Amino acid sequence: MEHGDDGRPVERRKHARIQKTLPVHIRSQNSDERHAAEIVNIGGGGVLLRTDATVDTNDQLTIELDLVGESKPISVFGTVVRNDARGVGVSFVRISEITSDLIAYLIRKWEREGAHPA
Repeated sequence: MEHGDDGRPVERRKHARIQKTLPVHIRSQNSDERHAAEIVNIGGGGVLLRTDATVDTNDQLTIELDLVGESKPISVFGTVVRNDARGVGVSFVRISEITSDLIAYLIRKWEREGAHPA
């Protein structure tokens, strides 16, 4: 991990993240099988997940997020950028403007409700 002049880790993310635990389902691009997962933190550019499913770096995933008040889950496509003891890091790709705006809105809402930065 890269550190700055003050000794603290350098933040390389383009989007702020918040700690938010949410149940989701994931599907690999190569399979229709859905697996349970849990969001650990989320930002405009991606998520950190916990799952018992087998996923590898560079796998393409669909993340399905069920939201109260929505008739169907919100689907976000992403690429696994890391998989280690902390969880599965997924970077969003092919995200529509509407979905991106919705995620940004939800992050602001959860921050107002007391979610902490990740």
